[in-house]
Amino acid sequence: MDFTIELVETGVENDVLLALIIFSFQYVLVNHEYWKYRIKHIRWKITLKVLELMKKCIILMPYCGKLGEIIHNVLFSDASIHNALFRIACTTAHVLEKLNASRFFDPMEIEGLQLAIGSVLDILSEMTTKLAKDTSSSIPVFLQAVFSCTTKPVPVVTSAISLISYFRDPVIQLGAVRFISTLFATTDCVQSFSCETTYFAPDNQEIINLRHSMSYILREKSESNEDLFVATVNLLTSAANYQPSFIVSILAPGENNEDHSSTDDAKLQRNGTSVPKGSVLIDALINYIEQADDLIKSKPRILLCVLNFMTALWQGAPQYANLLESLRSHVNFWKHLANAITKTASSEYPIFESLKGKAALNLAYSFRCQSAILGIMAYELFLQKKLLHAESLVKNTAESKDKEQNATKTEKSKATDFHDLKGVWSSWFKDSVLEKLIKTYTSCRHNNDVYDGAKVATSLFCVHVMLKLAVNDSGSLAVSLLQKIHGIFTKLTIHPAFSELLSQYSHRGYSEGKELKKLILNDLYYHLQGELEGRKMGIGPFKELSQYLVESNFLGSYQQQFREDFFAKNMFLFDLTQLRSDLNLGAWDCSDWRTSKEIAETMLRFLQDANTVMLLSSSKLSALKELIAVLAVYHDDSKGRATTGEKIQNELIFTCVDNICQSFLATIEMLSPVLDASEDMLNILACQVELLLLLTRTVCKGLSTDISLLVMKCASSGLKLLSELKLLPSKANLIMKLLLTLLLLVLQSNSLNLNFDAAADEGSGKDFSKVSNATLGLLPILCNCITTSEHCMLSLSVMDLILGSFLMPRTWLPVLQNHLQMQFVMLKLQDKNSSTIPIIMKFFLTIARTRGAAEMLYSSGFLSSLRVLFSQSGEVLSRIGSPNMSTSEKLEIPQDIWGLGLAVVTAMVQSLGDSSSGTAIVESMMPYFFSEKTHLIFNSLDAPDFPSEDHDKKRPRAQRPWISFATLKETEHTLMLMCELAKHWNSWIKAIKNVDKQLREKCIHLLAFISRGTQRLGEPSIRSPPLLCPPTLKEDFETCSKPSYINSRSGWFALSPPGCMPKPKISSISTALSIYGQTADTTGPVPKTCFSDTVAVQVYRITFLLLKFLCLQAEGAAKRAEEAGFIDLAHFPELPMPEILHGLQDQAITIVVELCQAHKPTESLEIKSVCNLLLQVLEMALQLELCVLQICAIRPVLGRVEDFSKEAKSLFSALEGHDFLKASRNSLKQMISCIYPGLL
Repeated sequence: MDFTIELVETGVENDVLLALIIFSFQYVLVNHEYWKYRIKHIRWKITLKVLELMKKCIILMPYCGKLGEIIHNVLFSDASIHNALFRIACTTAHVLEKLNASRFFDPMEIEGLQLAIGSVLDILSEMTTKLAKDTSSSIPVFLQAVFSCTTKPVPVVTSAISLISYFRDPVIQLGAVRFISTLFATTDCVQSFSCETTYFAPDNQEIINLRHSMSYILREKSESNEDLFVATVNLLTSAANYQPSFIVSILAPGENNEDHSSTDDAKLQRNGTSVPKGSVLIDALINYIEQADDLIKSKPRILLCVLNFMTALWQGAPQYANLLESLRSHVNFWKHLANAITKTASSEYPIFESLKGKAALNLAYSFRCQSAILGIMAYELFLQKKLLHAESLVKNTAESKDKEQNATKTEKSKATDFHDLKGVWSSWFKDSVLEKLIKTYTSCRHNNDVYDGAKVATSLFCVHVMLKLAVNDSGSLAVSLLQKIHGIFTKLTIHPAFSELLSQYSHRGYSEGKELKKLILNDLYYHLQGELEGRKMGIGPFKELSQYLVESNFLGSYQQQFREDFFAKNMFLFDLTQLRSDLNLGAWDCSDWRTSKEIAETMLRFLQDANTVMLLSSSKLSALKELIAVLAVYHDDSKGRATTGEKIQNELIFTCVDNICQSFLATIEMLSPVLDASEDMLNILACQVELLLLLTRTVCKGLSTDISLLVMKCASSGLKLLSELKLLPSKANLIMKLLLTLLLLVLQSNSLNLNFDAAADEGSGKDFSKVSNATLGLLPILCNCITTSEHCMLSLSVMDLILGSFLMPRTWLPVLQNHLQMQFVMLKLQDKNSSTIPIIMKFFLTIARTRGAAEMLYSSGFLSSLRVLFSQSGEVLSRIGSPNMSTSEKLEIPQDIWGLGLAVVTAMVQSLGDSSSGTAIVESMMPYFFSEKTHLIFNSLDAPDFPSEDHDKKRPRAQRPWISFATLKETEHTLMLMCELAKHWNSWIKAIKNVDKQLREKCIHLLAFISRGTQRLGEPSIRSPPLLCPPTLKEDFETCSKPSYINSRSGWFALSPPGCMPKPKISSISTALSIYGQTADTTGPVPKTCFSDTVAVQVYRITFLLLKFLCLQAEGAAKRAEEAGFIDLAHFPELPMPEILHGLQDQAITIVVELCQAHKPTESLEIKSVCNLLLQVLEMALQLELCVLQICAIRPVLGRVEDFSKEAKSLFSALEGHDFLKASRNSLKQMISCIYPGLL
């Protein structure tokens, strides 16, 4: 047996060793208890040897290849081995007590049995842990045996639970506790197993005994046996996660109530929320919470396991509601938890160089404790938020006064319990605790230096062993380790860089051409040694070989999951114990390897430092994640409103953001794109950016310029570095997405704030210049990000914002010409994901307004890509306006794609003007739009139907469709294109000769709809709005919740609010019909909103473009008549009736007079824009009226002259003092004098 154990330790894998192991398990273990012994306790020595071998095999299975798989299958599938183990483990505490009390049993035999039981429990625990991760659908034979209730003499679970109470041997207790803990985690694996053969629920007496034992352990063993205490609390944690009924039973009060009826016990287990107060176990754990501020420094491991149990309870809050209530009811519960964090936050952390062994582990435990406390607070904040919301609903829907009183009492009770936690956070905001926590958690010192040092040290050791192997000296290294190094050596010698060095050394005659490989390895060794000492290796073959050794990661198999006390479940550390065993350093002193021992010790020291850094950084990262969770719940929206307490002050947030940015930049500087960045470092970067994003959102409207510039610097540095990383692309992509989102948020904030203030404040103008200069440096980086599919859309959105809000075309155009890969963006237009196309089109629209960028679009084949896009979407687009479509179908049509496409073409035509490219676009696209896509043009110009005026009919004559704001934008884009193309008169006449009459009729009908709408304002019988345009997009709903910014009671500003209310949820077509007259039940006026104002402004933009198009038509006809020498009335374009134009004139005058009288000369930009727009509408309506009067040879109606005279005088009186309207006023006077001479 000893020989077999030694062979296993060497790492050798062959059939002889496999045969020895199988013989030991299947023959010796199964049969040795039936052998005859002269001295009985010798039997237990054999048992212990077999069990020691089994432990070794289980530990080394991850490091073995095929041998490990075979052993795994044998251990988990052989029932005879299981039975042999169970015959030892199924010895209850009662039996052991009887043996100890008996005079007939040799103490050495009892000791051997106890040692065997402890060893078997450890083995069962290890085997169960491995199977807990098994994802196979079938239940392993081993688990079936463990959970079987037919195991003799007693079920395994019964025996293990009883052994927890065996205080004569703490090792057995510890093994039993750990085994039960792992069993809880495997319950999901046995759900489909037959209940008839599964045994897991202890009976009432077992629960009472277990409660006694656990209570004693929790109260008395934290000092004398810390491992047993921690394992016991971990058992409770595992049960809280996987076995709620067990927790309910074990935490029930009444240690001496052995007469509990089975009925009462069953009732407790069925009802997971009815845990009474006064549990002795809970009281014992609360004692440690009360000492949290001391334990987090002195014994953080003990505190952590208690906090992990509390976390599990809060995670399962619905099942443990009463239990949580009893925890909260303890005096100063939240204060005790908070004091632990406050104490650590106010103390200085030791420098890394002074952290060794236990000190480093304790500090890691301390951070984990902070993480657990913050996690509990986050769960509590979220839970209370939900409870308060539910209570408010109950209170609002209370059917009686008693219910209301009960709800109020409950709410007061919750508020009282919750007051302490809110007070904690308020004090943290005021006392800079939050600032200190963020500064500590986001710092990342020494991480990459230590990781890089460990990689170089392992490479140095690897090359040194290769040199030894070159002279056939393998020393005392384990066979498995030698095989790994030999495999790397073989691959290294065929590396291109190695071949290059061989050629160079041979050509230069080094070592007379002999033993060149050894010479190269020797030189590589000294290069690595120099790098370890701080001398960087230059670019060349040796650097490539060094990089290859780093990437080979020959010690990767020694990185095992750290499983200490449910600590850092996903963290992998170097298993230095196993590595030392494989190195067998003790034997080096007796061989020529004694001089090499320092190299191995250096490697082990660097690996130990790497483990320390991984422990600390992982723990800090966990605390940082929980802090983010708390703040996310505390501030649950982007507006910075605190849902449960007071708002964090902007000054504190700015300080925290500054600290995070400094830490982020320091982390970026430590990373090198040459050596691969560790996943640990990238996780820290991701959390730093996530916290930045969270804090920035809370003060989005109040970001200072300095903070904005700092955040932009972080985003720039991060995007530049991460785009160059070759390894871990998924994690780098996530960080880049967060950075781009952060950048977009900051730029949007600055675009709103700085643009608004720049004109009025010289200081704001300087700030705007600083931000603009910073954005210029971002453009090349963003152009590089666009080439990655995951970042393309976000990068385009950021660039669109920068180009449109911060930079002039002469500044950004050269950058785009040099860095933007336009063809890649063009290819994205063919993406089937329709949500990405509007982003691309908006970007194209922004750059198309500049001549050089329009040339780029044209030369990149934008027009052909647009035709392909429209052909792919043509079937959907052609259905716009179809009478057979349902409302939901119409809202799903990608109208913005069609409208934005038209807008881009329009902008290109405007920018390119009469150049060859501009002419080519006009010549190619005009026939396309007005021949192939005529139906879409007409659909965009369709005027909505007015509601039926027949009030005697119960049903409307037709179902009036809803339209969206996107529909109005599409109409605007269509008219803009028509106006621009109509300027090219000769081409226009040829292209629309078959549809010109229909086109003008559509425009006149739409104009009549807009003009006629206000005539219905005073009609009380009309109860439905003329235009149904509810909000449909997120942006629409946001503006719908904002107040009106125009505040006009005239024209479409009065007509739009009833039709712009949020659309009711319609479950069927029949309910939609009732909506038609829904305003009949409305009492009081519908409030004006920002969205209704936006819709009204959009209507007047359309009006302006309609009038402009008709004016262009009239001007073209006039030029043609001038050339011909006479007016051909038969072919003169249709023009609106004077009544239509009068209605538009009246609207424009009424609104402008109202706005100018209501506001001082310092109007908002929005009001100025509306006034200018409406005065242009008025002027063009007068121009068209003049054209109609002249063509028809008629005079204005006398009554109209009088009415208009009054309106005009009122208008010009209102315009006095508004200098921004001076140019429009003068132009308007000239036009009025042409129609009504002598009126003014």
